[in-house]
Amino acid sequence: MLQILDQDVISRDSSRAAFMPVITPLSSGEWLACQHVGTALASPDNDIEILDSSDRGRTWNSRGRFHGGDDDGFAYRGPEISELPDGRLLMAACRFHNEGTHLFDLETEALERPELLLYWSEDRGHSWSDPQLLTIDALPPEKYTANGAGRFLQLAEDRWLFFVETWKPTGYDGPPDQKAAFVVSSDQGRTWNDFTVVADDTSGRLLYWDMMECVLPDGRIYAMFWTHVHGTKNDLENHWSVSEDGGLTWSAPRPTNLPGQVCSPIPLPDGRVAAIYNHRHDPHGIHVALSEDLETFDRDNEVVVFDAGAEAQLGETSTDTFFEEHLLIGFGKPCGHFEPDTGTLLTYFWCTSGGVTHTRWVRLGVS
Repeated sequence: MLQILDQDVISRDSSRAAFMPVITPLSSGEWLACQHVGTALASPDNDIEILDSSDRGRTWNSRGRFHGGDDDGFAYRGPEISELPDGRLLMAACRFHNEGTHLFDLETEALERPELLLYWSEDRGHSWSDPQLLTIDALPPEKYTANGAGRFLQLAEDRWLFFVETWKPTGYDGPPDQKAAFVVSSDQGRTWNDFTVVADDTSGRLLYWDMMECVLPDGRIYAMFWTHVHGTKNDLENHWSVSEDGGLTWSAPRPTNLPGQVCSPIPLPDGRVAAIYNHRHDPHGIHVALSEDLETFDRDNEVVVFDAGAEAQLGETSTDTFFEEHLLIGFGKPCGHFEPDTGTLLTYFWCTSGGVTHTRWVRLGVS
């Protein structure tokens, strides 16, 4: 069973919107959060913001925009901070070339060209290195884009996994070849190789979007996907896949019973999994459910951590395209982790209430 114990704001500022938060507890006891901010979910002014908390998320101090608000021709999105065994921090992020007003070309579905970035810090995130570009030689740039997806995983000192999904770039006239995949570093992030596909419908009908994954207590890697029917506005149930050999091979994606879009699994010490997911059906919101078998979730006892009400979509579309509709969503990208010291789940997401798009956390008790 799940029960909401506590909740609060990460950041709420009516002068700009905030999206896609990730909270990282450090070994020092301090918490860091990172997110991207701007006028809209995928606007040209998107930039990274880092915040810190010394009271377990009750209050947050913003360290400001990562690039100081300067326009360098890129929109920065989706950061995630990880603490490394040697005490350094690694922040993964993605930036998109600003060649238009939309992240997607609404007619061709082509994506502005992204770049995968790694930043390093030796002082708990007070200063950061220049970005290290992560390139994937296995993906010809004239046909593929690759943007970050999922969580960065440190499986061992010599096996780090960086998860991505592919799409098609501006200028490419063919259909998208969408894959959920990852690359591997065996030298602690200096080089990345071994492009490995997790899920790919070679017919092009199904899209395995926004893969989110976790390591289960028994060492298996469990991934969940927003599964969409290409060329329509229709979603299937969230699908899942598992690897029993550190990501070398993966089971074929199978459906769960969750009617979600982005869906993040959170492993529990007893072997169960909590999934926090976007429920984009009336009533719209963000839900959390438990499963004992990785496939069937207890929807009868799931908990709503955010009710979107009338602010599930922000504004009206000018076309009938799914991509334009999705860029107007009012909540999303839920994530979370288990807190061993309290035995609770800490979830975080972005949402809109009172006309302000902001970021929040919710703590859940689990029994």
